[in-house]
Amino acid sequence: SPRTKTKDRKLRPAQYAEAGIACFWRVENEDDAMVVYTFELLPEGGAYAPTGVHRHRVVVDKPFPIDVELPPVTW
Repeated sequence: SPRTKTKDRKLRPAQYAEAGIACFWRVENEDDAMVVYTFELLPEGGAYAPTGVHRHRVVVDKPFPIDVELPPVTW
């Protein structure tokens, strides 16, 4: 949501890192298409490194292997 962009991109990742969550995804609507941003907690903790930007298909190994096609946006 445009209203929660700052919270989704700054506040929540900091909270997740503090909690020790190893990986997280952020899903956004870009030009009426689903885009998944994936992140992994840095070894020293406290912050995340981006691991990918996925359009049409998400293929990752962490936190577990997954290969999934992204459906058309219906929102």
